[in-house]
Amino acid sequence: MVGAGFSTEFGYPMAGNLLQQIWPRLPSHEKETLEAIICFHHPRWDRRPATLPDIEELLTELDVNADFLPTIRLQGPFNPDSLRDARENLLLAIARWFHEIHEQRRARKLLRAAVDHIRSKNAAIISFNWDYELDRALFKPPTASSYGLSRSKPTPSIVLLKPHGSLNWYPATSGGHIKQDLREKLWTTEGHEVYCFLPWREPLSTRRKYLPLLVPPTHLKDFREPMLRHIWLRCVDILSTARTVYFLGYSLPAADWHSRYILRCGFHNQREGLPHGKARHSPTGGASVIIVNPDSAAFRRIESVVGRECCWIPSRISEWDFSSCA
Repeated sequence: MVGAGFSTEFGYPMAGNLLQQIWPRLPSHEKETLEAIICFHHPRWDRRPATLPDIEELLTELDVNADFLPTIRLQGPFNPDSLRDARENLLLAIARWFHEIHEQRRARKLLRAAVDHIRSKNAAIISFNWDYELDRALFKPPTASSYGLSRSKPTPSIVLLKPHGSLNWYPATSGGHIKQDLREKLWTTEGHEVYCFLPWREPLSTRRKYLPLLVPPTHLKDFREPMLRHIWLRCVDILSTARTVYFLGYSLPAADWHSRYILRCGFHNQREGLPHGKARHSPTGGASVIIVNPDSAAFRRIESVVGRECCWIPSRISEWDFSSCA
């Protein structure tokens, strides 16, 4: 299981300082809109980038704003559509920046070590990161099976589950306009289609915005998308029968209640058995759990959810030797 601490090794920011880092890259008119919204929610903000709220706080405020505005203030400088545009433009700017970071191709030695270990163990990976560093190194090209989404073919032993979405996934509203030879259909059900853009870059267009299928970092995460709900179910299935679980740079943020619940389900099922109808399969027993993260608070959060003693390696991913894995 990998989190933001893994992606920082490739140059991606942590959520805590993401807004401060993306701020200088925003067009002036988008920045002015966000400034007005931030000043309303934070009346003592001094307009310095260094004192901006974190991205999770701002996106949550935008969601609450859009939800209550029609009831509380029909006439004002903003309406639900303009708030949604501000949110979408901010996420687009972040996505474009992340595509640019990928082009820098940093930490290749670390990536090779991680991929070699994954292949040697035929491991399943749960990644809460949007980037496609692992995707590109593991799959040529990625398919629905690669992401645990194929319901007609056996799942390959190496599978990458991304419950928070991915930079190369696009819903049909935009992905349906990508040329057929540049896309792979990942999901179709109940009128919902999702495509994978096969070139490892942002789709280029002068007429259309391509916002990837991402779950933004907010306190009110939205998992109504059927494909994402299927991925969460696959996460539970894999955790429920795992023999060894590594947490690499994942901190289990305190407000991430969905992840906390899924982890509890998985580790509970290891002891009680994977549900099967009204019965359960035979339990596989508690997995060995290794947490690689210099943050002691993250270790305590994860260990409390696992429900038993875990092995803590207080180091960054780049300082850890993958060959030490059992």
